[in-house]
Amino acid sequence: MSFNLNQWFTDNVSEDSLFYYKGSVGSKTVTEILEKIEAIMEDRNFPLKERKKILNILIELVQNLYHHGEKFEIEDSFKSYGSLIFNKNDEGVKIISANFIKIEKLKIFTDYIDHTNSLGTSELKTLYRKVLSNRHFSEKGGGGLGIINMIRRSGNKLKYCSKRTQGENFFLVLTVKI
Repeated sequence: MSFNLNQWFTDNVSEDSLFYYKGSVGSKTVTEILEKIEAIMEDRNFPLKERKKILNILIELVQNLYHHGEKFEIEDSFKSYGSLIFNKNDEGVKIISANFIKIEKLKIFTDYIDHTNSLGTSELKTLYRKVLSNRHFSEKGGGGLGIINMIRRSGNKLKYCSKRTQGENFFLVLTVKI
């Protein structure tokens, strides 16, 4: 059975979804998504501390969509394509981000998430400091700090799944519960 992006999106948007987006992800889109979700949280009276925590995690997720998603030609330029769903219910907040990724990047990314998820609080802190002091960044500007930050700030392990789309491409879904 082939992967259907529209069906996946429909299946994951629910009555708990306060915001959802599916489309190209450029620098303007990043800003718009963050501003809209911030306004939603203010309108719904999220406590300031919770809003800050959520926004920090959202920044990491949306930047991941922008910087690390596979680029496609959209409207005469190459852009990342991604999805973001912001859910809130009695159990808390759940943010789902998804983008296309090549198989070779998928393995590196999921191995890093698995390793980082396996660490305790003090080990995460040590890894964070190590990554900062190494000043090692990928060609896209990341050094793995975003993953560490999301785990530390959310207090939860990151969940992911992937679905093969066409050829060497996969659709990667990353879920953060807060």
